[in-house]
Amino acid sequence: MRPRLSATLARRLSPLTWRTPARSAHKLFSFALAEQGSMLDMQLAAAHTPSPARAALYLRHADDEARHAQMFARHAQRLAGAARRPFTLPPLRADSERLFEALGERDFLAFVHHGEVRARDQFEAYLQWFARAGRDAEHRLLSAILVDERRHCDYTRELLAELCADEHELRRALRRVARWELGRGWLRAGRFVAERVYVATMLVLYILAAPLALLVRLARPIRRGLLPTPAPSPPE
Repeated sequence: MRPRLSATLARRLSPLTWRTPARSAHKLFSFALAEQGSMLDMQLAAAHTPSPARAALYLRHADDEARHAQMFARHAQRLAGAARRPFTLPPLRADSERLFEALGERDFLAFVHHGEVRARDQFEAYLQWFARAGRDAEHRLLSAILVDERRHCDYTRELLAELCADEHELRRALRRVARWELGRGWLRAGRFVAERVYVATMLVLYILAAPLALLVRLARPIRRGLLPTPAPSPPE
């Protein structure tokens, strides 16, 4: 999804996304998971890059993401406790997709930059909505995190420019990872839909099979007890 489009959707959907404490808690927890996953990817990038200078920047980025994940998770838990029906969110556990190894450093940086720009634009749209809605706690939370997000946008573009021969190659890398991410999202959506369709189909089959099983049982009732022993055959 292009950054500006994602910001537009965030702006339009904010009244629904943040309508209740429960919805807000789940949304912030999804941010926490994304930040923790990004932290793992940046740590792996620091371990694999041949440049000590870039490794240091990746580790700083990872530290930022770890802090953001905890900030989002703590506020999500507070909102979950303030919901009409209070609930507890699961432990914060994210996985790494090992994107540095899959994409190579140049395209990995393009991917990170693209994601940071999208996150920055979304957070800025949410920030405006929080200001209008009087959601001071969420406004302070995103304001603090946006300081780091804007810095991430700037430094990843600078590093990407260093790894690209010219601006044309830089833009090609950004377009390439945008297409790759779109394809990945399509596959994920397909798996999500397929899983739900499978569950719904099996449920319908079980419901339809129940009357058939009852008819079979009525037609051929199960006899309890031991089966009679057949009489021995007479000797020839």
